[in-house]
Amino acid sequence: METEESQFSSITKIINPKTLMNTYSEKTSLVQDECLVKMIQNGHSRRMGSVEDLYAALNRQKLYRNFSTYSELNDYCTKDQLALALRNICLKNPTLLHIVLPARWPDHEKYYLSSEYYSQPRPKHDYISVLPELKLDGVILNEQPEHNALMKQILEEFANSNGSYTAKIFKLTTALTIPYTGPTSPTWRLICLPEEDDTNKWKKFIFVSNHCMCDGRSSIHFFQDLRDELNNIKTLPKKLDYIFEYEKDYQLLRKLPEPIENMIDFRPPYLFIPKSLLSGFIYSHLRFSSKGVCTRMDEIEKSDEIVTEIINISPSEFQKIRTKIKLNIPGKCTITPFLEVCWFVTLHKWGKFFKPLKFEWLTDVFIPADCRSLLPEDEEVRAMYRYGANVGFVDFTPWISKFNMNDSKENFWPLIAHYHEVISGAIKDKKHLNGLGFNIQSLVQKYVNIDKVMRDRALGKSRGGTLLSNVGMFHQSEETEHKYRIRDLAFGQFQGSWHQAFSLGVSSTNVKGMNILISSTKNVVGSQELLEELCAMYKALLLNP
Repeated sequence: METEESQFSSITKIINPKTLMNTYSEKTSLVQDECLVKMIQNGHSRRMGSVEDLYAALNRQKLYRNFSTYSELNDYCTKDQLALALRNICLKNPTLLHIVLPARWPDHEKYYLSSEYYSQPRPKHDYISVLPELKLDGVILNEQPEHNALMKQILEEFANSNGSYTAKIFKLTTALTIPYTGPTSPTWRLICLPEEDDTNKWKKFIFVSNHCMCDGRSSIHFFQDLRDELNNIKTLPKKLDYIFEYEKDYQLLRKLPEPIENMIDFRPPYLFIPKSLLSGFIYSHLRFSSKGVCTRMDEIEKSDEIVTEIINISPSEFQKIRTKIKLNIPGKCTITPFLEVCWFVTLHKWGKFFKPLKFEWLTDVFIPADCRSLLPEDEEVRAMYRYGANVGFVDFTPWISKFNMNDSKENFWPLIAHYHEVISGAIKDKKHLNGLGFNIQSLVQKYVNIDKVMRDRALGKSRGGTLLSNVGMFHQSEETEHKYRIRDLAFGQFQGSWHQAFSLGVSSTNVKGMNILISSTKNVVGSQELLEELCAMYKALLLNP
């Protein structure tokens, strides 16, 4: 077992003030060097866990950029209120302050894509630590000069749409790359959308994360915490120069949570491996493939273009959908299988995507599933994991022909009931842990270079399936005793270099209804106009199944 001294020695070889002089100021470098040993002792620096490393690998291999969540509050907050709220959120949730300390600096990007790195397994993961300090402009994208051009486009579109969150803003956000290595900012950003001439007060925001120690549910928690912290501010706060300074604040900061695999058993059953290999072999030979081809995210604009659309289902329409589900399916059925079946039925009816060649009989759906419910029933433990990449997945490969409802509409509701059983059964049996669990097994980590495997599974593969991420329904109280309340939430992501042809991000509130953010590429659907045509058909089926 490594001692604190040997851990410190290892980290200081990674983060050396002299090698970082071009990036950090001299003062910041010295602070970082002096803080590291204290961070280890205080539980504010450690090696990444294996689940955390899988999501970091998406960034190392440039296979993923970000997910984002838009939120609207019912009232404005000032810059000083926002700074104080962010400070309080970060002190309670040190995960929001973390960065990854790469094994090679400053040439880490080239190193992680090199034959040298791929040449052997890398069972020892990089370190993470909290930032030595964080200013407001370290997280507010509006104030970061390197993103001026992107922010100008976002704010122009926001103004032109009369202060509405649009598919174009969602698309612009998908272009944002957030460094996972800091050095002066964490692995997430906040976009503030001003509606009036005063650009220092806001009620509409976009949270953007590169998925390192963060997931869709984390972004919802962020806005819930922002609402609560704003409500806790009773007097006008003073201006804060720093959201966080380690030397001054470390005693107020919670420890980083342990890797989630230390809290939840991810080990798959023994039969998972042969079953997975067999089903993977069959699927690879029988799956439908589109004209879209997966590339690294820093190359996608050279060969393709991301297209996006947003579907809004009003609260009254959403309630009608839920009523129809209850009337047609006995017992408790969630909305996710309804969304899934309606989507694939629409794709089949649209006729411009599923054009299978001989033996292309299957498609696939990939459904992320939260792991937090499997944590111990301890309030403090669960609070520690409000933020993190604490999500597994359910995936299956339906027959395309099953979604042809032209002559068999009576099969529609039974098909939804079937997939409800498939999804709920998989989660009940903890199958959503198996995919991650296999990849983090010590034997796999010891003999396989995970980055290389992830790269090879993605790059050059044809797009064909669907990523369906439903982060949930969030009831918002209309009580007037609190000034700040959440009115709207919209979660979405581009699926990155994975082979899914479409990504559907779903979130719902009782105030603004259900938002479905859909992304694809031009090589898959043909054009932005054709995606809009497809989405119009999808919405029509959702409202009138």
